[in-house]
Amino acid sequence: MAVEAELKARVNDPEVVRARLRERADEQVQIYRDRYFDWPTGDLDQRGYEARLRVVETDSATTTVLTFKEPPVHESGSKPEHEPRSTTANRSQRY
Repeated sequence: MAVEAELKARVNDPEVVRARLRERADEQVQIYRDRYFDWPTGDLDQRGYEARLRVVETDSATTTVLTFKEPPVHESGSKPEHEPRSTTANRSQRY
């Protein structure tokens, strides 16, 4: 189980930052499409859980990842997340 931890910063001039990053590494463009799911009652969100289906598109591939996140475990908001290696829809299983 991984715990998500991120460091984010607001960028005033994205082109300057992008140019400096390109000096140090190759750029790879990725398009993320996220869909979140919850029970009609909103129980997952109310309890701090998330169920997400993410599609990541690059020039050469498309990857789909199912992620289940638990409530935050730290004041930073970091959440344990579970991403099975492969998934097959099975209506008889409930989590």
